[in-house]
Amino acid sequence: MHIRQAEPRDVDRLLELMRELARFEDYIHEFAVTRESVERHGFGENRLFTAFLAEQGEDLVGMAVTYPIPWTYTLRPKLVLKELYVAEAARHMGTGKALMKAVISHARSIGAGELIWTVMAGNTAAEDFYLSLGASPDRKWKNWSLTLDL
Repeated sequence: MHIRQAEPRDVDRLLELMRELARFEDYIHEFAVTRESVERHGFGENRLFTAFLAEQGEDLVGMAVTYPIPWTYTLRPKLVLKELYVAEAARHMGTGKALMKAVISHARSIGAGELIWTVMAGNTAAEDFYLSLGASPDRKWKNWSLTLDL
């Protein structure tokens, strides 16, 4: 298992992994990410996100997608783990832990004071996984959302 930062040549497989996660979390009908949007926002000097990939042999079997909140009340950035996904065939092999290790290293490299993420309600496997890493649910804040029409 090898973890590395995504490169432009990985766009198609990264997009596939994103779609697999959208199916798993049941929002595929709203999924609007395209090859072009991944290329535009995931690479280059002005990228909006950083993706890490788990490589097993020739196959990419997992991803972690992050983005920073550059300025917070602590005067340090926070790193948001937007997506963590491991293909079913590569689960229970340390893939998720390896991806999280890369994400934590990236967070430290940008001086982040905190790594934050959300877990889909009812996904106890994910909750157990994150607990095993020493993480804990946020007891102070609850997620809220407001859907905006264009």
